[in-house]
Amino acid sequence: MKKIFKISYAALVCLTLIIIGCSDSDNDFTGIANTELSGKVFGTEFKAKGGQAFMSGNNELSVHITNIQADCSSDIFDYELEVSTYVKAELGTYNNTNVVFNKKGFGPLNYLQGVVEVVRIANNEVTLKIKANSSADNSVEGFFTLPFCK
Repeated sequence: MKKIFKISYAALVCLTLIIIGCSDSDNDFTGIANTELSGKVFGTEFKAKGGQAFMSGNNELSVHITNIQADCSSDIFDYELEVSTYVKAELGTYNNTNVVFNKKGFGPLNYLQGVVEVVRIANNEVTLKIKANSSADNSVEGFFTLPFCK
């Protein structure tokens, strides 16, 4: 009987170690997928392709991401679809961040429980990870690198 108990205990320990050792490689510790930023904005499929980030005062980044090719020479008011946020210009993860979904001709939709991780800030670009799920029609998740405009 003791031998069966020892074998069962050893099997349980091994199974626990296997489960703990396995991880979902599509996610990191913040729970944000390690895939390119995509989702839906006002019910329209959205995949990040351009945008810009710039300082907006109080050590904050103003971030504007769109589904078309855009850079520092673009006007953020010309974006048909946009996901935007303000976040500290420091590396880190910020919970309960306002993520705004915009579609030209519609009022903006603010989602106050977004998660934004500033992964990298360089002289000419910023890499962010965003997770915001307001509804089936307004949700995005993933990472994106965009120009840091002066």
